[in-house]
Amino acid sequence: MSKAIKILSVIGVLLVSLVVAGVAILKSIDFNQYKDAIAEQAKAATGRDLTIAGDLSLSISLTPRVGVDAVSFANAPWGSKPDMISVRHFSAEMSLIPLLSGDIKINQVILEGVDVLAEKDKSGKANWDFGAPATDQKAVPGEGKVNLPVVDSVSLRNVNVTYKDAQVGQEYVLKLASVDLQSGGLSAPLDLMIKGAINNQAFTVDGQIGSIGAIGGGDMFPVKLDIAALKVDIGINGKIGVPDGKPRADIKLTLNGSSLAETLDAAAAFEPGLEGMELPVKGAFKISSMMKLDGPTKITLGDLEAAIGPLAVKGHISADLGGNRPVINAVLKTDTLNLDKLLPRRDTAAAPAPVKNGDGRVFPNDPLPLEGLKAADAKVKFDSGKMIVDGMEFSDITVNLTLDNGRLTIDPVGAVVAGGKINGSILLDASKRTAGLKANIAADQIDYGQLLTQRGLSDIATGKADLTIDVSGSGSSVRQIMASMNGTTRVVTKDGKLESGALNLVSTDLLNVFNSKDDKKIVCGVVQFNITRGMANAHAIIFETGGLSVVGTGSTNLADETLKLRIDPRSRKANLATVAMVPVNVTGTFAKPDWQVDMVSAAGNVATGAARTAGAFATMGLSLLVEKAAKTVVAMMDDTDYCTSALAGKKVVPGQMKAGETPMQQSGTPSSPPAAKQESSGPLDSIGKSLGSGLKGLLGN
Repeated sequence: MSKAIKILSVIGVLLVSLVVAGVAILKSIDFNQYKDAIAEQAKAATGRDLTIAGDLSLSISLTPRVGVDAVSFANAPWGSKPDMISVRHFSAEMSLIPLLSGDIKINQVILEGVDVLAEKDKSGKANWDFGAPATDQKAVPGEGKVNLPVVDSVSLRNVNVTYKDAQVGQEYVLKLASVDLQSGGLSAPLDLMIKGAINNQAFTVDGQIGSIGAIGGGDMFPVKLDIAALKVDIGINGKIGVPDGKPRADIKLTLNGSSLAETLDAAAAFEPGLEGMELPVKGAFKISSMMKLDGPTKITLGDLEAAIGPLAVKGHISADLGGNRPVINAVLKTDTLNLDKLLPRRDTAAAPAPVKNGDGRVFPNDPLPLEGLKAADAKVKFDSGKMIVDGMEFSDITVNLTLDNGRLTIDPVGAVVAGGKINGSILLDASKRTAGLKANIAADQIDYGQLLTQRGLSDIATGKADLTIDVSGSGSSVRQIMASMNGTTRVVTKDGKLESGALNLVSTDLLNVFNSKDDKKIVCGVVQFNITRGMANAHAIIFETGGLSVVGTGSTNLADETLKLRIDPRSRKANLATVAMVPVNVTGTFAKPDWQVDMVSAAGNVATGAARTAGAFATMGLSLLVEKAAKTVVAMMDDTDYCTSALAGKKVVPGQMKAGETPMQQSGTPSSPPAAKQESSGPLDSIGKSLGSGLKGLLGN
């Protein structure tokens, strides 16, 4: 027994002696003599110079430490700076005992003062492209079996990474003030804490991800991170990985921000086009979704809930970014879409906004962004329980949108408003050289009395109206489309009623003259324009009550935006004999319309005295002037049943017309405005100026 102990003691002494001798030998070695050899190997592999200006050091203990200072790696010859990488200090501490069994256990890695420059020149060549690797190296048996090192802790301080792309003129600067990674081994999760900034926009990352073994093995691994960046708090909780070489993710994603405007201002550091962008949506925003990534191109946002200001949306979105164009599918729903809160409301009491186009036209000539319709394909279904626009409420809104190689189809678009239904379809085809637009909209039994009440006008009129729009055009701007437009627009109402507020608006005397229910009954109102190559000709403009008829003729030119209309009021009953029926010519442009009393026709009906303002047939912006004369006058009597013809779709003009006759043949008065204003003086001139000025004031011009 004592002999065995003596033998073991001798062996122990020998081992200790060998270790001491080995340590002495290692300490006696000047590792700096290997710097040139290391640099030569680096240049042979990359073609670039590796410079080690500081000392290589080795601290021998049970936890040996290696370190090096002032290391730099040369940039490409065409690079903007001499060095691609520079490191002020690097050190690593290892455990000695695991090395005896071939395992590498690194207790701590420290990197300080690191600068990395990644850049591309104008041709797209990258400075990290070192060329093809050498092919004359022979494989060594067993060389592919390498034990992964176990790293317990990584600490980075003052790391700067700059990316420059001369092709697109972009530059990003990542500054990492600190990066701390902690792990208990290959199978233990990795805790991390990062603080830094990108283009001076601060961010932090705090959380935990899967083990190094799982990450390196390509399996799905858990991830739970809290990220603060661009004025947004981001939460990620789930699994990610690259199984079978394809990136995959199944995570719960949340985003919370106090202001979308502030987030966009911060994002402008990366995308200058966002700078100064005005958004109608204000306030906080919140988004949550189950995000799935299936390969590098397919992404799905399921169980999506987004709240931005007063808008809250639910649904799901999927996208396939592969192929020639991205393909997007979305189903979205909101309970209430209040555009009056999302968009600034127009102040109706203020003066009309000036026309934005420098040439004084209403229809803009700016090219439409039609090429953007070819950037992706999409199918979007949007439903809203209620929508509020300018005080009016819509319900049961449905919009189905399809975008296919530049063809944007909205079919159907539907809603319920004021008890009536709106249905239609819109096609904007930008797949061809010249874009084409087709719109077919129908509104049935819209209660305009309810709409007026919603606008605060509860004493004007009651009744229901139908609307049809069937038009088409082509061009690269709104102006070109309007100038080429063909089709029909038609508004019809019948069996309605004028209220006292409307009669007061037209003339205080009408309130007394319209003394029966039949006088106030709206027998019909029809406004139909047939449009051919931008010329909208009045097929029927008729507004008829039990007491009077208003008939319009003429046209509007959508190409040059000019008006050439005549509004002709006529009495249907003898009790209106004391009311002057004054024809009105509507001229000018859409931006600056002009109303002129037809003095030639009015001369026989108006004697003397001050005339007052009449009202407007507001549906199409056309005007009816009726006024109490100072003396007894004889009104033009006309009991023709215009409604039957108008409702049947026939062309309507004033007078007892025969087939093929024109307004000129019937009344002997011109059906279109005179070429120039007629100068006059005396009572007629005063009446004309009073009527014109009053009407302009009434319509806000």
